[in-house]
Amino acid sequence: MKLDLDNYVPGLLVWLANKMSSSASRLYRERFDLGVTDWRVLAYIYIYPWSTGAQVCQLIGLDKAAVSRSFGTMEARGLLQRRSAGLRKVEYAVTAEGEQVYVSMAEVARAREEALLSGYSDRDRKLLIQFLHRLLDNLPAADEHGQAAADRQRDEHRSR
Repeated sequence: MKLDLDNYVPGLLVWLANKMSSSASRLYRERFDLGVTDWRVLAYIYIYPWSTGAQVCQLIGLDKAAVSRSFGTMEARGLLQRRSAGLRKVEYAVTAEGEQVYVSMAEVARAREEALLSGYSDRDRKLLIQFLHRLLDNLPAADEHGQAAADRQRDEHRSR
């Protein structure tokens, strides 16, 4: 079966996300000397202060090693502060300098969002956001179905 990539939703989402991330990363590196992963982590910690790396990974879906590197980079630059929260558990919050960087980056991010959504009415934007949230809600079912299909293929291959 050949996929119609112009109408395959997961492919379109990945394509859009990759292109947005790539251009954002270049822009953020030039203006703020931070990458797009750093921006995502900084935004999360700004919004949810005193969070752990595991919490960041769970909500955003980032790799644990990438989040750890980002914490290290931003802590070294004085954008984040840390505190111990028990056995091998560390929580982070933004510093005053981190807040300034967050505010500047958020302005750029919002301008990029506005450009991406130009031509969409307020109603269209609300619908798009509702659809995206519904897709996020459906992820566990998609993961489960994908695993079941992979298991069937593995079993078929073994029985040959």
